[in-house]
Amino acid sequence: MEIPANTTDAPVRPARYIELDSLRGLAALIVVLHHLRLLWQGDAEPNSGILRSLLSLANPVGSGAVILFFVLSGFVLSLPAVGGRPQAFLTFVIRRVFRIYLPYLAALAVAVAGAFWLHGIVTSNTWFHFFWSEPVNWHLVLQHVMFVGVYDTNQFDYPIWSLVQEMRISLVFPLLCAFVLRFKSKWSLVIAFGLTAIALVIQKPPFLIGWPVAESVHIAGLFVLGIFLARERSSLGAWFIRRPRRFAAAVIAMTVACLLLNFFVSPQSANSIERFFPHVMTCIRHWLIALSSGGLMIISMSSASWKRVLHWPPIHFLGEVSYSLYLWHAVVMLYCVHLLYGKLPLWVIVCLVLVLSIVVSWCSYRWIEKPSMTLGRKVSNLSQRSPVKVAA
Repeated sequence: MEIPANTTDAPVRPARYIELDSLRGLAALIVVLHHLRLLWQGDAEPNSGILRSLLSLANPVGSGAVILFFVLSGFVLSLPAVGGRPQAFLTFVIRRVFRIYLPYLAALAVAVAGAFWLHGIVTSNTWFHFFWSEPVNWHLVLQHVMFVGVYDTNQFDYPIWSLVQEMRISLVFPLLCAFVLRFKSKWSLVIAFGLTAIALVIQKPPFLIGWPVAESVHIAGLFVLGIFLARERSSLGAWFIRRPRRFAAAVIAMTVACLLLNFFVSPQSANSIERFFPHVMTCIRHWLIALSSGGLMIISMSSASWKRVLHWPPIHFLGEVSYSLYLWHAVVMLYCVHLLYGKLPLWVIVCLVLVLSIVVSWCSYRWIEKPSMTLGRKVSNLSQRSPVKVAA
């Protein structure tokens, strides 16, 4: 997580919130383990008790880890504006496109190639049947490239649904951030919850916008929570330092409880609510996870002991490659299963996927992600002669 320098385009390399990078890395790893666990559902369970326990622990929290990504994005993207030096709108968009979109295109190209040559049903796992299951639809490929319309984001690289949301919200984030910063900090939470309320309303008559579009409005509220945390990080950190040590343990326990909420909500009660407002339980779960994730972020930035753990080189490494790990692990899994299923035991394939995902992620970070960010800075600097800044 980059901390803004004194000027938007300072030549010096900005400092980083390494601990927040590490949180993102751990969340990405949990998502990978969650998907590896899903690979076994409906198929042979692993013989290794240790491996089975590890994957089972990640299974209930994997889907919730993505919510942390949205809150972190809102936090780091708002830091320049919160510091009083918002980026030029064009500069922000260019750098965001090069940061997210170009690495995404590289992964999409490899995934489409795999779907073209290897598509078909290869396992008895019904979850796995959603991916590379049919011949390549080039109209669908174009939708993936252009982010146009509502389309099946599972077919080629299933985690990209969140990247589609991230990219769409990034295009309007400077305007959203400028609007939020016009009000006192306490109103940020009102705006954030209000966006979720709007999302739930517009999917109902007479609007009938559709949840895939309304979901973007809801997720924008999670970005606004990140803006609030960026504005109040110092005061919240000081407040945390004055708390007893058991307070951090309580926040961790609350986070785990929120992540496990999917398994404790009564289906009957959830269904009765969903009849009136579809997706309301999803939004409630997202917000519980987002608020507890915000607590983890504040603790990570304020606690010396947490910083020591999160600055540990292996965890820091996960933070550096977290975007690539999230982007590529599904592609690696699909290639390995389509090429090796039936030839190697499933537990060997899973271990291979985990190792190769980390290796491929490092290669992507080193030769795709970093050069893309560097190119984005160079291209954006060409627009600095006539910047149009979005005032906060």
